[in-house]
Amino acid sequence: MARLLSCTFMGFIAIWIAFPILVVCLAALNGGRTMFFPPEAPTFDRFTEFFLTEEIWVRSLRNSLIVAVGSAALAVLAAWPIAYGLWRRADWASKLLAGLASMPFALPPIVFGVGLVFFWGYAGALGNLWSGIVSHAILFLALPLTTLSIGLQSIDRAHLDAAATMGANEATTFRTIILPQMLPFTASGFFFALVLSFNEFIVVFFVSASGYSTVTVQIFNSLRNGFTPTMAVGAITFITVSALIFSLIARFGNLPQLLGADSRKPS
Repeated sequence: MARLLSCTFMGFIAIWIAFPILVVCLAALNGGRTMFFPPEAPTFDRFTEFFLTEEIWVRSLRNSLIVAVGSAALAVLAAWPIAYGLWRRADWASKLLAGLASMPFALPPIVFGVGLVFFWGYAGALGNLWSGIVSHAILFLALPLTTLSIGLQSIDRAHLDAAATMGANEATTFRTIILPQMLPFTASGFFFALVLSFNEFIVVFFVSASGYSTVTVQIFNSLRNGFTPTMAVGAITFITVSALIFSLIARFGNLPQLLGADSRKPS
């Protein structure tokens, strides 16, 4: 009986989550410019417009990809020396630096966004695409910093001692022992930052300052003309990208360790 109730509850939760997604997917098939459910005159024309023919959406999607990939890569590059220094030394300076690097992610996005408006405005870079990349890199730096720190803590010190015994210097140890073991954690941090950057709206809305639009900003701007099926295509894109990347992390990354489990401890 308890098993039946558990299965029923889980099935209800699955339907509760899946139904809004189904509505959005079907709404994207509307043949007209208005979003109806069930869709009227179903067609895939809105998908063609979003990805190929409608310049405003194609440009927004391109901007979203540039900001997401660029900021994720920059965040990983910045997180590596911070995480490595914290792991090697663990002194007050490295802890302070790691805390400062993680602080923007803990702030309310609107507070961080307003602060960036003043900063980039004073620097004369407000509305530039590269300032959006840097802003997202700072905002999501905590994600690769966390995954890298978890990965470094999981490295068996016996491997490092063996390398030192065989005469390997720090650079050789890093290249042959640490880096290969850290590749899944590096990739996981990159993709976590990429997904959140791709879906983020508040900060990029402030720093873009109408100089460019990502998909999230363009969806917001399009609300002035009502809900359109093309907006639903954008939502489907977010869902698909997030599901695909998180599935890859779960498949190829060390998910138990990313969630805080210590694989070295016996179960």
